[in-house]
Amino acid sequence: MMNKKLLLMVICVSCFFSACQKKPDIDPAVATLIFQAETAFRNGYYNAALTITDSAIIISPDVADVYFLRGRVFTKLARLNEAEAAYRTVLSLDSNYQGARFNMGTNSIRQDDLPAAIAHYKSELLLHPSARTMVQIGRSYADLGKIDSAAFAYEEAIKTDGENAAAYMRLGHLYKDSGDVTKAIEYVTSGLNLDPENLDYKYVMGSLLLLNGEPEVSLPYFQAVTSKRPWHYWSHHNLGQALYRIGNEAEGQHYMDMAKELQKGIQEVENWRNLANMNPDQLMLWVNLGNSLKNMGRIQEAKDAYLVALSLSPMSFALQNNIANLCLMDGDTAQAIIRYEAILSLDSTLVDIWLNLGVVYASSGRKNYARQAWVKGLEFDPDNTTLRDYLETLN
Repeated sequence: MMNKKLLLMVICVSCFFSACQKKPDIDPAVATLIFQAETAFRNGYYNAALTITDSAIIISPDVADVYFLRGRVFTKLARLNEAEAAYRTVLSLDSNYQGARFNMGTNSIRQDDLPAAIAHYKSELLLHPSARTMVQIGRSYADLGKIDSAAFAYEEAIKTDGENAAAYMRLGHLYKDSGDVTKAIEYVTSGLNLDPENLDYKYVMGSLLLLNGEPEVSLPYFQAVTSKRPWHYWSHHNLGQALYRIGNEAEGQHYMDMAKELQKGIQEVENWRNLANMNPDQLMLWVNLGNSLKNMGRIQEAKDAYLVALSLSPMSFALQNNIANLCLMDGDTAQAIIRYEAILSLDSTLVDIWLNLGVVYASSGRKNYARQAWVKGLEFDPDNTTLRDYLETLN
């Protein structure tokens, strides 16, 4: 079990250390490059982000912020050893750097090294106390089967920040596993009240109510999840169970059948995800993962997988097109346009891309731009009836 006195001492002593942290002034040129790299990273241009940080390092090789950003990029690319090296460089330049040890802990969890994760999180806690770090310590202890230590960590997280929804949810999960469903519902209710739109939390609440013999009360929670996540196996399965128990057997069977179909896709996704994470330099593993996720309607996750693939094959028009299409499906027309235009800057003869670009412009009310795109497409394929039909809609 975790030594409670030691953990409390960690929380108290951390206040002293965090007050001592100071960062040196950063060269304005480097600050600009960091901003550009951060923007590239957030928009999924991972190679560009790394290239820009390389430029920043040439100017000022001792700026911890640059290496911290590189660690985040490498983590996104599942290149965890390189991420670890980047974070260690951060700490060699600034031993108090906030977030470096936390991120190292999270990467250790991804590598199934829970003792290392706990050590990193405790080191972070010494310098920068937070409920978020306490929750991660609790999560790691729970995965190790050290339930008392996990519960204590979650309780301390709640004492540190009474509005940390994750702490309530994870503590509720521990009570559920111990058989105290009533107590579990109490804590999960608190967590859900703090983050009422969280679909994961809604699913957990529905599951607890179903387990507690309240199938009718559980229905809206499962329905909220299935409506937003049509690929979510367990919400469909449990919704079917709940409907069955209130006598609606036909509809219940419908959702049970849907869950059975979803199970095949989920297994395929997890297989590709595991292979991709174990072999992050293998292009087709990320492409296959993206395809599987897209087929299930998991748009954001599919886009993430394709973005990693694109970092391995930057000149792939097919990947850029897939990403642009997913951006469009996700309502991000600005990024869709940027990516279609990037493709056309490399090969302006791609008629399908001109067509897609025009569709995006038209859907956002920019009819003149749509017309220009479709007319340009016709220059390369004058007999394209689809382009002509689209142009007719503008007249």
